[in-house]
Amino acid sequence: MFFLGIFGANSKVVPVGQVSAAACPACGETASLSVCRRYSYVHFFFIPLVKYDSVYLATCPRCASVFELDPALGRRLAHGGEITVPPGGLRLLRNNVLPRCPACGALQQKDSLYCNRCGAKL
Repeated sequence: MFFLGIFGANSKVVPVGQVSAAACPACGETASLSVCRRYSYVHFFFIPLVKYDSVYLATCPRCASVFELDPALGRRLAHGGEITVPPGGLRLLRNNVLPRCPACGALQQKDSLYCNRCGAKL
């Protein structure tokens, strides 16, 4: 039983930097996306030994949607480089934007079947 307390696994989130003037794919606004690195690690007596499952996450400050950043771009940003995100460089993980009506563009509730303004089917 003593050995179970010596070894362990945890995860950690570390801020990396910001991507300046990138267009958010969820809300369409141009803003500085903040980028963090999330990774898991195995430790021995609280000393990290092996890091694995590293992911770079970008968050939009306007809509709070979360995206996965291309790992090569994330590593370049972590080493102090400036990056520009290409159109396919962000993969949506969580969309926090309310849906819009395809006919009139009005904001809708997440569980609505019809538009509250024009009555079009969503």
